[in-house]
Amino acid sequence: MKYTQQGNGDYLVLVHGALADGAMWHKHMALLAPYFELVSVTLRHFDEGDTGGFGLNTHADELAALVNELARHKPVKIVGWSYGADVVLNALAKQDFPVSGVFLYEPGYPGCLQESELNTWQQDANAMFGQVFEEFSHGNLEQAVASLIDGSGNKQGYFQSQPCSVQEAQLAKRHTLAHQLHQQEHPLINPDTVANISVPVVLGYGEHTRPLFRLVTARTSALINQAELQEMSGESHMLPQENPEKFSDHIKSIFLPQGQQRS
Repeated sequence: MKYTQQGNGDYLVLVHGALADGAMWHKHMALLAPYFELVSVTLRHFDEGDTGGFGLNTHADELAALVNELARHKPVKIVGWSYGADVVLNALAKQDFPVSGVFLYEPGYPGCLQESELNTWQQDANAMFGQVFEEFSHGNLEQAVASLIDGSGNKQGYFQSQPCSVQEAQLAKRHTLAHQLHQQEHPLINPDTVANISVPVVLGYGEHTRPLFRLVTARTSALINQAELQEMSGESHMLPQENPEKFSDHIKSIFLPQGQQRS
């Protein structure tokens, strides 16, 4: 697994979401380096030229191998966003994952949902991904990227509202859509496996996020014995990319004693 490191302290592993790679954490790492040794991973196929499998099992197993190696030296904490949060959750569900703390921001995989929730999830997923699939099927990859980001930000035109550098970084990952939209792997995320997770987990979601992410985040929190559910006021699914300073401060509030949470 490809990754970069920076900083000092306990390990803090950062796991990106879709249409991104480890570089999305560059600003976060600069802000968090005084407190942690940051390990920013790039999941398989999110860097061009990668081969092999793609999916929540492949990514969870490779992440677990890295974390197991890191944990031999000092404590490991981990942060996952969106697809990356699903990867971390699957790793927690699949095996004894040697982490001392976890922060998951808006996972989206519906494996834990009850039937009534699943109906709502499916309706929202159709609303979010229908246009993405249509554009992808016609080879309009750049527009498919824009539609996926609009859906993630829960706002028409969200993609265009971002800085040009962020848009360019997302468009550079358009090759990942073929993998992301046609996954074949079946993760081990279900009510029984998630209920067996024994490490402390904080799950967060934005006040203005769409039902798809809110439902999964809340249900996952309800199943884990040592879980805490937090709503981020005024935010959406895109908080980690939109406001690295606020997201980094929140990471510090979760993992550091109050006296160390200086700006």
